[in-house]
Amino acid sequence: MFSGPLRGRSEPMTRALAVLRGACRHGAGGIVTVCGPPGIGKTAVLSEICRQAARMGMRVASSRCEDIDDSRPGAPVFTLLRSGRDPLLAPAAYDRLLDCAADPLVFVEAVTSELEALAASAPMLIAIDDLHRADRASRSILRELLSRLTGLPIVWVFTTGKDDLGPDLLAYDVSNVERLDLAPLTRADLVAIAQDRLGRIPGERVRGYLDAIGGNPRLGVQLIDNVARAAARNESDTVAVEFSAAVAARLAQLGDTARGMVHMVAVADRPVPIQHLVVLTASTSAQGWSESLTEALESALVHADADMLTCRHDVVRESVYACIPKTRARALHRTLADYYLTEVTDPLHAASHARAAATPGDLTSAAALISTAETLMPTNLDEAGELAALAFRTVGPDQPEWLDLGRRCLAVLCRTQHSAEAIAVADLILARLDDDNLIAEVETQAAQALWLGGRIADLIARTERVLRQRTLLPEAGARLRAASALANTYVAKGSDAIRCSEAALAHARTVDDPKAIALALQAAGEAAKNDARHRTALAYFRELRALGGVSYLAEEITELQFLDRYDHAQALLDQARTDRRTAVEPILPALSCTQMWQDFNLGRLDEADAAAGALTESSRQLGNTNHILDAIMVRVSVALLRGDTDAAAAHMLIAQDISRSDDSTRRPVVGVMSGWVAAARGDFPTALDIWRPVLDGAGECNGYWPLWPCWTGVFFKFGNAALDREFTSATTDVAQIAAIRNPGVASFEGMALNLRGRNAGDLDLIGQAALVLARSPRPLLRAGGAESHGRALLAAGDRIGGLTALDHAWDEFHSMGARAKTTEIQKVMREAGARRAKWSAVPTRAANGWAALTPSERRVAALIGAGHTNKSAAAELGISVNTVGTHLRSAFAKLGIQSRVQLANILHSVPAS
Repeated sequence: MFSGPLRGRSEPMTRALAVLRGACRHGAGGIVTVCGPPGIGKTAVLSEICRQAARMGMRVASSRCEDIDDSRPGAPVFTLLRSGRDPLLAPAAYDRLLDCAADPLVFVEAVTSELEALAASAPMLIAIDDLHRADRASRSILRELLSRLTGLPIVWVFTTGKDDLGPDLLAYDVSNVERLDLAPLTRADLVAIAQDRLGRIPGERVRGYLDAIGGNPRLGVQLIDNVARAAARNESDTVAVEFSAAVAARLAQLGDTARGMVHMVAVADRPVPIQHLVVLTASTSAQGWSESLTEALESALVHADADMLTCRHDVVRESVYACIPKTRARALHRTLADYYLTEVTDPLHAASHARAAATPGDLTSAAALISTAETLMPTNLDEAGELAALAFRTVGPDQPEWLDLGRRCLAVLCRTQHSAEAIAVADLILARLDDDNLIAEVETQAAQALWLGGRIADLIARTERVLRQRTLLPEAGARLRAASALANTYVAKGSDAIRCSEAALAHARTVDDPKAIALALQAAGEAAKNDARHRTALAYFRELRALGGVSYLAEEITELQFLDRYDHAQALLDQARTDRRTAVEPILPALSCTQMWQDFNLGRLDEADAAAGALTESSRQLGNTNHILDAIMVRVSVALLRGDTDAAAAHMLIAQDISRSDDSTRRPVVGVMSGWVAAARGDFPTALDIWRPVLDGAGECNGYWPLWPCWTGVFFKFGNAALDREFTSATTDVAQIAAIRNPGVASFEGMALNLRGRNAGDLDLIGQAALVLARSPRPLLRAGGAESHGRALLAAGDRIGGLTALDHAWDEFHSMGARAKTTEIQKVMREAGARRAKWSAVPTRAANGWAALTPSERRVAALIGAGHTNKSAAAELGISVNTVGTHLRSAFAKLGIQSRVQLANILHSVPAS
């Protein structure tokens, strides 16, 4: 059926074509992975799949990953959008995507929207060759696209030299994955290819060579082509040695300039514009250069494609590169790095060559590395940090440029949260500084790294040591004082932290240094928040946002949530989502985090859990462990409210693996949740032992914020179950302090009344608390207030009033899906002799089918099945696109489907609700 390089590939091609037909006939997407070692024929199979897809009427886009693109984030994705004679995107649409390329999350949303629209009109095939070479940004973008484009008639075809695509790419449950493992060709297949190429059956000598190449099609074709041109070779050598020897011999026959061209193309590892070679080979004679180009082309080691020069095959490039002495190869890499950096002004390409050229003292390579790191910082934090670290290691302290370059490296390392390396770099710089103000400046940068790394004690000690021992310019001193005040918000008592931050802010205002003012405002806001003075914190964070821009919007929204102003918080979140194109990338996870808490506090547990899962994945890519801890807190809470203790415990295990912060910053979060898990398992003594330090910290106002109303309720409940009056009284005191400091906030005032009433056994106070909590926008607190009142009324002998209140609590908990709480209330009501028809009307959720879908999954499925895109469904529901993708993947798995067409068909058979 297939000839040439595709001989022996009928079985894998048949399987691949079945996936294409599924997309064309049934609207089902899928993934085809073509796996095998270099030269096995992956590219040939990929090309044939693309050709067959085009014949079927599919839109086809393709690109290839290059090793050189490691420092060019997302290059393969950008390429495929404009590849071929009929590119996916028109120039105007492509230019719009380029405008948001610096913001990966916005870029992914924009690409998703474009591909959704295209897939609605015709099935598509998207092919990427050599995916194992893809840079981190490309893999991250592809992972998100695979997730968000679930169920569309898009077939993804990847070739990879690795065993699989890797768990980071297929992080989600992706159905319909067809893996094609290309086996070596048989001798008969290779002989047939040789006959196709040579026009005759090859002789025994050539067949012996073919036997020696292990069934590798690329090497076989290359060998056959060489056999057609060259004399007979020594049969006793291996093909690889023969081939390399032939390449070396051909290089030796070339003139210096022609050989230099071939060397340069091999080192570049990508097509090189022919016009660039004039500069790169330092040729002075146009006529001589043209003759050398002709000589290089006639060597058959390189060939011209349009205006680009490239090696004929990877095997050729590898053989040429192996012939170049190491010192010569480094010199060529350095030439390419310098050219891209200074002549083309393209630090992205320069950095790859700078990596290969970098040796101690190489300033050119170091400059290229740090320039690339600064360029990558908004889009690829991990890669930027690694480049900055390498740049710093490249330059020695005896070089005059070392200090300036080192401070640039330190700034990148701090910004990318490479805290340990940042501190190490800062210490090396400080060891060679004598100027007081330079020392203060570096210590301020170190303070940022220490804060991000959770090393609060070190931060305080270092900043205060410099403040005591140095005579500083006012600006430098103000910044260090503000950094020290920010650190103290973690460890000092509330009143002390407030005094320290307010003094730092007053001093910064006097000095009139914007950086010092911003640091001090952040410190003042954090101190006020930790002291439960949320109106004051809101004022500080609003001023900080006015000074520092949208980077601090999340802090402002969080304070609105503390103040029960969830409608205003949602308005800002909606506006941020609308204006996201103008926002910088690092704040987007913070906004996603505030939306997650918004959903959780308003009882939207499905949305909160899905958002937490999406936030965990995105934050892992950015290395933002603080948001991962928040996400784990939500996932554990949701699992426990649903009665799934095992799932909650599994989420807690993640916290131990991913957090880079030390215990001083992690302990409150981990303590609150691990104690709740222990309590849910009935181990009250362990829970209280875990919680006591957290409760003491909250009482001193340097603990967990200091215990939101929902956490004080949890603490009190299990402290009361353990009959620990001291613990319940301490919890009541913390709730009372928070209520006094936030007058008029129903959530704080209602919980304080509730705990006071329960602690004292005062039915009137408990009833009053229920009325106040009924005004809270948080259904979990409303239900808790009603439950407490109902239990108290039953205990006082008021059966009718108690059951009425418990009925109301059951309804609130049921609407959230808090199955653990509805079960508890049903038990209390049964013991009081009550039965309710609505209890039996609640079906046990099925494992599969439409009945297995959560309400949120049904809402998403209904919109997607009606033709909405992920983005428009997210806008309709007021959730993130990531959350829509999470719900949709879950729905597809439960329904056992693979396409949105199948989803639409299912919706036609579902009775209207």
